[in-house]
Amino acid sequence: MLFAKESGPTSFSSLGVIKKALGTGKVGHTGTLDSFAEGLLVVLVGKMTRLVPYITATEKRYQAVVAFGSETDTLEPSGQIIATSPLPSRQQVESALDRFRGTISQVPPLYSAIHVDGQRASDLARSGQQAQLPSREITVHSLALTDFDGQHGLLEVTCSKGTYIRSLARDIALAAGSRGHLVALRRTGVGPFRLEDAVFSQRLTAFTLASRGQGEVPAAKASQQELEEVAAGLVQFVPGMAAACGLESLVLSSGHETEFFQGRPPRSSWFTPWEGAVSVQPPPIEGQVRELPVFLETGELAGMVKKAGGRFHYCFVIPRQG
Repeated sequence: MLFAKESGPTSFSSLGVIKKALGTGKVGHTGTLDSFAEGLLVVLVGKMTRLVPYITATEKRYQAVVAFGSETDTLEPSGQIIATSPLPSRQQVESALDRFRGTISQVPPLYSAIHVDGQRASDLARSGQQAQLPSREITVHSLALTDFDGQHGLLEVTCSKGTYIRSLARDIALAAGSRGHLVALRRTGVGPFRLEDAVFSQRLTAFTLASRGQGEVPAAKASQQELEEVAAGLVQFVPGMAAACGLESLVLSSGHETEFFQGRPPRSSWFTPWEGAVSVQPPPIEGQVRELPVFLETGELAGMVKKAGGRFHYCFVIPRQG
């Protein structure tokens, strides 16, 4: 399900309406959005939660409003101001952007979910401890300043998994001879998935320097109409969708379905490659062998396998209904 999160609730609490509409607690999303942020959450339900790391690995697209002249400890609106500086010119900001395109090193925010010695960096920061977060390699595929009013800049960013837009705002401001923090953030895309196709996307206002995407905070209790809209937004994971996520799919011959679902050692003769082309190639998932979705001839997902040493091995199998 493609779901449009609104500014205010956490990503986790935003899933409550989906859990209620579908009557299940087994719901996961591919990439957390901070409470102040809004935009696309790609939500997986039931057995499909096993696919979270594969969709998470795809590139992300954002719109972001940066406030120049001050930096907060959290690098977002709720934080305390820790530094101020003169405002940069548009030319200074534009020139600074060149340093942040391509593959770069980035230090994550202190207020983040990254674990340091078994504790979240954000918990350490709130207790007054200074965690040392190592830099990480990320890729910024595209970065543009689309509007500027002298104090605020509107950025459009396409980036790899693991990129912190809050850190990007901080670093761009520093490179422009100023300080800065995010005041608004909207995720507009995850891999092949678009915000405009998401449930409740019509609720989001235009994202500009003036509006900063600030709409009404959603009601705590969803109406029956909203629950029905959510339920209608659920779609099945099909071979074309897998290809758009950069996954190579296999089709299980109908004559070998029984053997597959009984867990017998899979053989290459059971499968044929799905004919659709892979249109996106996300980076490999760290520490994991690339897995291959297995679809029935009807297009229904049957599970995933991986190939190692010339042999196939099960990752997981989705039991047939009934």
